Amino acid sequence: MKLRALLAVTVFAAALPALAAPTCPAPYFVSGNNCAFATNFAWAAAGLGADSIVTFYVPPRASGPVTFQVTAFGSSLGSPYAGYLGLLTGPPGQPGAFGVATISDVTPTTVSPGQAVQFLISQVCWDPTCTAAAPTGAVPNMFSAPLLILSPNPADLNITPNPQLTIQFLNGNQVTVEETSNARSTPGLNASYIPGISLGATPAGRYVPNGTGGSTQPFDEFSVTNESTTGPITGSVTMQDNNGTSVVTAPIPAIPMGGAAGFLVIGRTPGDPLGLFPSTTVLPAGPDGLFHGTLAVNMSGPNIVTAQELYGNAFLNLLVVH
Repeated sequence: MKLRALLAVTVFAAALPALAAPTCPAPYFVSGNNCAFATNFAWAAAGLGADSIVTFYVPPRASGPVTFQVTAFGSSLGSPYAGYLGLLTGPPGQPGAFGVATISDVTPTTVSPGQAVQFLISQVCWDPTCTAAAPTGAVPNMFSAPLLILSPNPADLNITPNPQLTIQFLNGNQVTVEETSNARSTPGLNASYIPGISLGATPAGRYVPNGTGGSTQPFDEFSVTNESTTGPITGSVTMQDNNGTSVVTAPIPAIPMGGAAGFLVIGRTPGDPLGLFPSTTVLPAGPDGLFHGTLAVNMSGPNIVTAQELYGNAFLNLLVVH
C-alpha cells in the first residue's frame, strides 16, 4: 500500500455548477476554486537512526475542510537531481507498512475541522527496493517536501498551522530524543532572526560530554530550505550580541533550487563540514561563561529557516522571526 492509502480523501458529490474563483488576499493566491498557500516541510530526516512523523491538523474553528497537497519530494541535492527518490512510509508505530512512495503516489489530503492526519517516514529511498546507497554528495537520510495548503476560505488558511514535523532519534526501536518544528515561509522576507541563542564561548567548553549522553554547554544548529523556483540561493549568518552588535559573520554556501542544508553554527573539530564557523571561534562570554545573542540569517531568495539548541540532554526548537 502506498502513501495514497493514508493521504487520499475522495469526496463524491453531485454535479454542481462551476463556482466563481474566490478572492485571495496576499500571501495567498487562487488555485482553482481555492485560495492556496505554498510552504514546505523543510529539513527532515528518515533513516540512519532517525525517522519523522508529519502531522496535518485543522483547528475546530475552521469553517470547513482544508486540503494539504504535497507537490514534490526533495533531497539535499535539490531540483537538479533527477534520479529516483522515494520515502518508506507507514502510520506512526508501523514503519514501512505502506511501502515506498514516490511523489507520483501522493494524492491530496483533506482534513476536517478539529481532526488530524499523521504518517511516519522511516527511510529515504534511492531505488524502489530502498537498498541503494545515496548518490555522491547527497545527505543520505535528508528529505524536504514543498506543498500547498488550500481552502476556499482564506480565513481558514490564517488559522491552519503548517504541517508539524517531529523528528525522532532512535536507539534501535526506542525513541531517545525527539524534536518538533513548525516552519512556515514568509513571502518577500528573505531574512530570518533567531533570538535567544546560547553557545559555549570558547572551544574548551563546547561539545564536552556531560557523561549522560549530552553536553556541558549549549550549542545551536539550523537549516535553510531553498524555496526559490529560479535557481540556487546563497547567504550569510551573523552572530549578534543582545545589543544588536555584529560579532562574527560567515557565508552560507549555495543551496540548490528545491534543496536544503543543515549546519552547526560552530564546528566541532577543525574542518568540520557542518560547522559554519570554525571550531576555534571565541565569542564574548556573559557571567555564566556563555555567549548569548541572536543569529541573523540573510539569504538571496525565498527560504524557510528552522533552528534548534541542544543543552545537556535537552533538544529545544528556537523561535524564528522575520
